[in-house]
Amino acid sequence: MSWRWLTTLWIDEKLCRLCLVSSRLSDLYRLNLDSEAPRFLRELSELLEEQSRTEAFTKSFNLVRRIARSKDPYAGYKRELWTLGWRIARRVKGYLKATGWRLDEALRLAAAANIIDTSVLGYEPVDLEKAIWDRPWIEEIPEIPRGEIVYIAVDNAGEAAVDMVLAEALRANGYKVKLAVRSESYEIDVTGEELESITGIEVVKTPGNKPPVLYLNEGFIIAKGIANLEAYLEDKEVKETLHLLRAKCSVIATMLKVPKNAPIIATGGAVRRLLNMYNK
Repeated sequence: MSWRWLTTLWIDEKLCRLCLVSSRLSDLYRLNLDSEAPRFLRELSELLEEQSRTEAFTKSFNLVRRIARSKDPYAGYKRELWTLGWRIARRVKGYLKATGWRLDEALRLAAAANIIDTSVLGYEPVDLEKAIWDRPWIEEIPEIPRGEIVYIAVDNAGEAAVDMVLAEALRANGYKVKLAVRSESYEIDVTGEELESITGIEVVKTPGNKPPVLYLNEGFIIAKGIANLEAYLEDKEVKETLHLLRAKCSVIATMLKVPKNAPIIATGGAVRRLLNMYNK
């Protein structure tokens, strides 16, 4: 099976497209735009023909933004998530300081924090205050090279507060850190404008609202969440990346052979090998 063939497919042709439709209809209903569903579905049907999962999900959320006449339809909900995230981050920071800023523990906690979502098909909410202490089902932690900038491609609002504690742990261990984030809104993901207003860490704003991992080509990259992972899998030119996420959908859980919602720490290369086995 060639990698070129894999890049023309979604991980699961049927379930991923079903997730797209379900996710975007859920967006409309949450935003009280359900009367727009018939017109929206006609436009969405064209995106089901996209060869790229990343393109389809990004363009479809931009349709939601246009219908909502809002550059950030989930801004209100994200403010609530930040309140929760800061509370959890304070506990995480206290714990990591007590461990002497152990990086392996910081990575485990950042992976476990990837539990918040709105749009994944079959998503089951879990209490973040309890889930933050879950241990990874897959744990592959490579040595982070000295002298390289560490980029953290952040994901959801709220959990990004824990990512900033991870950044503190990296800096406490002598690394220079930058946060990579979308310039424009996508679902409940944090934006560059949000991060710049709350952190003293350098923020790299990547173009538009595609996953930040697509635009990083230097340093050591830590990528949060499913969207960054799937973007990495689609584009063989993307630099090797360490992924921290939860297997929140049945497709990812099946592919990685872990329970649903299991925290994962794995390199992109390792996940690609599992994807090849999944698609055989």
